[in-house]
Amino acid sequence: MSTLTCFEYSILRVGQGEFQLRHFQELARLNERHGNSWFTMLDRGVRFTSYVGVIQLPGLLLEILPKTDRAAPNEKRWRRALLEMLRRSGQLPVAAPTVAALAERPLALLELYIRLFIEQCDILLRHGLSKRYRAKTSNGLALKGQLLFAQQLKHNLVHQEHFYTRHQEYDQEHHLHSFLRMALGLAVKVAQGPGLVCRAQALLLHWPEVPPIAVPASRPVLSRQMERYGPALDLALLLLRHLSPDLAKGETQAAALLFDMNRLFEQYVAQQLRSAVAADSSTTVQVQNRAVFWDDLTVRPDLIIKLAEPNGVFILDTKWKVPDNERPAASDLQQLYAYCHLWGAKHAMLLYPNSDGQREGRRATYGASQWLPTTHLEGHCCFLNIIKPDGSLNTNCGTDLLALIEKL
Repeated sequence: MSTLTCFEYSILRVGQGEFQLRHFQELARLNERHGNSWFTMLDRGVRFTSYVGVIQLPGLLLEILPKTDRAAPNEKRWRRALLEMLRRSGQLPVAAPTVAALAERPLALLELYIRLFIEQCDILLRHGLSKRYRAKTSNGLALKGQLLFAQQLKHNLVHQEHFYTRHQEYDQEHHLHSFLRMALGLAVKVAQGPGLVCRAQALLLHWPEVPPIAVPASRPVLSRQMERYGPALDLALLLLRHLSPDLAKGETQAAALLFDMNRLFEQYVAQQLRSAVAADSSTTVQVQNRAVFWDDLTVRPDLIIKLAEPNGVFILDTKWKVPDNERPAASDLQQLYAYCHLWGAKHAMLLYPNSDGQREGRRATYGASQWLPTTHLEGHCCFLNIIKPDGSLNTNCGTDLLALIEKL
């Protein structure tokens, strides 16, 4: 199978590398199933947006990497940065191999998730799958449990030797095993290495025959006895949500494991700031705090930082992009202005990624407000150095950012 690496916001045309018309058509179907939000379809081409990750097409594996610098694309550098950001933001298992080793090989992300999931399922199977009581209705020859009179009269008026009952069964048929079996079936379809496919198939042979169910929006709450299912369940739900659509339906042969860099950058900055303020109880970091803006409309800045000094509220909005001429958009500045009024803050910042050290921030005072005539509100445009000179991810940027905020 061929591989092709691209970068966000780049354009891929039919005929470029191994990208053929059938691949373009599969991408179009995949994008349509997700509300045309993943890519921008062009005439015999596709423009990628802020979604990065891996897409599996028939005969082609497509890798999309982030990129914010003006220099020539460096695949290894940005693959390493993406993997490290995923790990530190909680979307890549901590038990994964070193990021440096993964960055050497393209398209390792999808293989990594599948391999870790298979290993967790293997651990569960070796230690024994849990059983649960469940209610079951049946129409059989034996009377066990509670006789359901209405159903008995409806179904067994002629066959009076049958009993329509409800009873309890103690077996392995429950929703956790359904999620894991669905993910194992998906792993068989999308895994590339024959070793991974064989391991997933072997697990399916020994897994309980449970029916598929709807994938929940949030992770089910686990009891103390079921906590050992946590790692496998987290990976299964991630694969089921991202590796979509359901390949069994036959609507498309494409599968995608994609992440929105806007959301990932916000999560990474939040994690870095929380680590920086962990030892300082007087400073707090709040994520996605909402406030009513108009009628039933609400707004939320990405981060609210509360410092120790009076009125030490600082609004932070992350933007995974590079503004033209390093000048923020008017709509973004207007958004900060509203945030300051709603949260009583004197400072608000637009935070952009900086990977080449060639950009400088800007600050300016907003025009006087008739509602706050004696208060000066300041808007800041800052660039966060996320890549160190050696090409690795800057894992101390939270401390640098907090020092800058306290100075401002």
